[in-house]
Formats: sequence, structure tokens, C-alpha cells
Amino acid sequence: MHGARIAALPSGYRARLRAIGDAYAEVRPDRVHAHSFGAGVYVRLSPSIPTDAIVYSPHCYAFERQDLRAAARFLALACEYLLAPRTDVVAVGTPREGQLAACLQPTGRIVHVPRVPHGNVLDPADMPPPVAAGATAVAMGPLSPQRDPAFFARAAAAADSDTAWIWIGDGEARYRRLLESAGICVTGRLPRRNALRLLRTADVYVHTAAWEGSHDTLLQAAVAGLPVVARSIPALRALRLPGLAPTPEILADTVLRLLDSPVDRRIHSEAARRAFRCHTRTTQAARLLALYGSGR
Repeated sequence: MHGARIAALPSGYRARLRAIGDAYAEVRPDRVHAHSFGAGVYVRLSPSIPTDAIVYSPHCYAFERQDLRAAARFLALACEYLLAPRTDVVAVGTPREGQLAACLQPTGRIVHVPRVPHGNVLDPADMPPPVAAGATAVAMGPLSPQRDPAFFARAAAAADSDTAWIWIGDGEARYRRLLESAGICVTGRLPRRNALRLLRTADVYVHTAAWEGSHDTLLQAAVAGLPVVARSIPALRALRLPGLAPTPEILADTVLRLLDSPVDRRIHSEAARRAFRCHTRTTQAARLLALYGSGR
């Protein structure tokens, strides 16, 4: 990008605030976009940056993270509440983030900037192909606490069928051992093209995240026209996906039902596409213009 440069922040809280203030004084931008919790704290605590210049993207509010202790989550919530008035626009990536932003600052401005996948989720959906012998249930993403592979493993065990359960991705060794000991195939890290090609061969996409900051893999599943079976969490309830499962056992039952029922497969496939109907380049461009074109 023309004129772009990257500057590393120094160590120390005060030194970082000074560095951010110096950078703002040098560039004098119309907008300062703080991405994620740490950047949001530093930028909004910098006294030299005016409020009407600040755009904040939480990229999953930290107080929703299930891998943090209760005290840390409470502190993150307190920070977000106290700093919300120092934000001109919150640029959210999901409907759930928009709901939380509205609670934190009811009078604030919120712009949903959708991610754009490879392909077009708005194309008319054909009936998902019938399930042949050797059905596959696939999850995709890093093996991490956020994705909760243990939930996936318990669902696979509860399914007790000939369905092959596959995890596309890699990550923490403990999760890989857990999945493989449950008879689940873990592909390891694949080139993006290969991962998406494998995803498109699945019969059902399974999503077991414990919390969500974006919906990238769900988006790709929608592009592939796959029926989606997902865990019931606030971020996915905000998408209004059908059949959200609060337990691994219910998720397993839903997977088996979709493999047996063409009607249910189509309902879930169309619902996933409908949830992401605004994720187009046209909409994204319009939202970015609204975000950056209406400031100082």
C-alpha cells in the first residue's frame, strides 16, 4: 500500500502511549483504527487522539473468551465499558459484536463490515447432493481452546456410526492427540486451496467453537453449499442458524439427521447462505466508505 509503514511499539505502558501519540502527531490522520482489545485500550487512552477520529474493531470482545479467568474477563468488560465513550465508531465483524457494542454504548455508531469469502454466498443454492456411502463430517480451523476440539471429539464419539469425522487444520499437540485417540482424522496444516477443496467434499460442516470473533470457516462452508451443524453459543445464535446444539450429544444427533434427511440438509444449507447474504464486495466497500468517509 502506498505510504504504508510499520512501527514496532516499545516496551512499557507509558512508552507505548507516547509512541502512539507521536505517530498521530506526525501523520495527523482523519481516522485511527484500533484493531482488537490491546490496541483499543492504548488508542483510546492516548489523550492526543480526538474521540471523533477513533474507530475500534474488537475482533471478539475479550470478556467473551472462555479461556480467561473470571477476574480477567470482568476487567476486560470494565475497560470496554469505561472506554466506550472514547470511540466514534465501532467497526464490528459479526452481528454478535454489534449487539455487544450497542449494550456498551447505546448512543454510539456501529458499522458492520462483512468479510468477503472466495466465491459468492448469494448464488442460488442447489439441493445439497445426496449422501453416499462413507459420509464425512468436517470441522476446519486451528486446534485451540477457542475452537474446542474436545466438544468435537465428544460429538464424534456420541454419533456411533460409520461417518468419518475429520478436522482440517493443526495446532496444539494436546488437541491433536485427543482427536486422534478418538479416531478422528486430523489433516495437519494444509495450503488454503487444498483445505477448501477438502471442505467441499464433506457432507456436513460441524462448528464447535466455544466463542467467536469471526465466522471465516462458516463463511467458507456456506460458499460450498454445505449444511451446517453448530454449537449453541451467543455468536451463532445471533446468526439465527437452525438446530444449534448445546451439547455434543445433541450435535451428534443433528449431524446424523442431516445425513439421513435431504430436506433438513437443504434447510441448513440455505440458512447458512442466508446468514451471510451481506458478505459481498459491494456491501463491504459501501460499509468501509461509511466508516472512513464520515469522520473528521
